[in-house]
Amino acid sequence: MLKSHQFWVVGILVCFVFTLCFPFFAQGGPSAQIAPATLPYFPCYRALDTVLADAASLVIEYPNLADWLDIGDSWVKQNSGGASGYDINILKLTNQDTDGDKPVLFVMSALHARDLAPVELNLRFAEQLLSGYGSDPEITWLLDEVEIHLLLVANPDGRVVVEQQIADGTAGNGGVNARLKNLNATTCPTSPSNTGTDLRRNFSLEWEGVYSGCLNEYSGTSALSEPESSSIQAYLDDVFPDYREGGPFEPVDVNASGLFLNLISYGDTFTYPYYYNNSSAPEEAELYTMANKLAYGLSAFPNQPATLLFGQPEDYVYAERGIPALAYAMGSPTEGKYFMYCDNFDQKLDANLNMLIRAAKASFAPYNFPAGPEVTNVSLEHHIENGQTVWQLSANAKTNLYRLPSQPSPIVAAATYSIDSAPWKEGAETLPLQAADGNWDEDEEALVATLDVTDLQPGQHRVYVQAALSDGTVGLPSAGTFTVTDDPLPTPPPMGDRLYLPLINK
Repeated sequence: MLKSHQFWVVGILVCFVFTLCFPFFAQGGPSAQIAPATLPYFPCYRALDTVLADAASLVIEYPNLADWLDIGDSWVKQNSGGASGYDINILKLTNQDTDGDKPVLFVMSALHARDLAPVELNLRFAEQLLSGYGSDPEITWLLDEVEIHLLLVANPDGRVVVEQQIADGTAGNGGVNARLKNLNATTCPTSPSNTGTDLRRNFSLEWEGVYSGCLNEYSGTSALSEPESSSIQAYLDDVFPDYREGGPFEPVDVNASGLFLNLISYGDTFTYPYYYNNSSAPEEAELYTMANKLAYGLSAFPNQPATLLFGQPEDYVYAERGIPALAYAMGSPTEGKYFMYCDNFDQKLDANLNMLIRAAKASFAPYNFPAGPEVTNVSLEHHIENGQTVWQLSANAKTNLYRLPSQPSPIVAAATYSIDSAPWKEGAETLPLQAADGNWDEDEEALVATLDVTDLQPGQHRVYVQAALSDGTVGLPSAGTFTVTDDPLPTPPPMGDRLYLPLINK
């Protein structure tokens, strides 16, 4: 059962104040203490206790949008009778007042304890979404209609050790000596510093136990032998519908929704199943297109895994649930390896956040939407005509927005909009937009339409825009809002009379 309520979150915050929360127990591990807000030498990365406190505080600040779920225990907590160790927590984001079936975007970070940048990116994504709700139309409609599940720190016991290694200088250049595994103290009793299980190799699909318990690659005594991986897999089964009726090489339901993304370090790649087998997955083309789409604007490349890996969470989600599952390996050897330099993290932050927004949009139809034109820059302007308010809709649509674009670029062939119901939902009424220049003959088109609002009730309304290729393949959508009133709205002043302030990034 999930344990999730506001009083528990308040207790967490109070607990941090009195330094009694999350004591750490392990062979050779440090004792409980207040961690600094950020890591030594890495001011862009928050320490574990700060990550957890900041995540919990978001639930207090945004109670209708955020929830803090306890899905299980770390190895230390399970084996200390709860006296030490950590919960495995999910930060779930969605507008709790909106109904209907919502696709799930699941983003996980830090199965490997030494992965610093993925944790920070995951939390920054949450903060961007919550702070933008109500003011940013794009973020608002996504939180209204998508469930975003963020597992910020999948291996918290191991992360404590990594932070101690950073503090005492034993992590090695780029974190090459930093802890990867969890803190299962039974795997290597003769060498406590080498104990633990690689959680990324401990999921149930094609698990193999072929390594010594003292090695970083040790995959456990059996599939799901570790409480962390067992809890995570059970949660994935709970939130993702099953879209694959047959075995791993049987096709999935093309109308599947949802997306699994594992943030890891390092490699500068987006990889996709299968990891355990060199044979192409049945949806290999669609998985590649998804990886290529998410990699747009980044230095990472879409690739299949370079070596065979067993017991991977991506393989499990794709094979057993039929959900597209990818791993994004953040950073390169020249950018700090497992400990990405803060300069590089900051330089790539906006592009990485844009990638996660694309992932949320793709979750509605992950095997379809990444292949079509992408809609951006939805704008709604109004003027008075014959005593009535007339709303003008404009947007932009472009094909081939990939890390590795195809040649030649296909043209944008059509675009539609719908009001108050997304065009892919049953019963939605879709209406055409026009190419602003009158011709559908380019890979990028400005789109225009005049909205018919005569039958709309007063209040705020949402308009969705989606574009298509000549074969009907639709792409990532976008949305905007407008307000209908009983009386005509005043016509806004000309552009020259408006004052615009520069955007300042915090």
